[in-house]
Amino acid sequence: MEYGRLVMLNEKQKLAPDREQVNFGFDNNYEYKLYGNFSGENVYEPASNGVYPEFVLKGYELISTNPGPIFKSQYSGEGDNRYQIEKPE
Repeated sequence: MEYGRLVMLNEKQKLAPDREQVNFGFDNNYEYKLYGNFSGENVYEPASNGVYPEFVLKGYELISTNPGPIFKSQYSGEGDNRYQIEKPE
């Protein structure tokens, strides 16, 4: 089973949806299927001071504007989990 992972998008061929529409963040919590490939390079991301695999974005498909929850606390309505890191279900 393939799990999600953090990556850096290379947008030289295709812009991310919010940048393409010049409406930054309008699609927070939307679900997309991304098309492209990994370049094989790892790139530095200064905001997190981390190094991540580079994904060359070539296209995308909108899956849902209201996707279901991915974390257990979203299902159960548990209290304040801001300081806890959950694994997706």
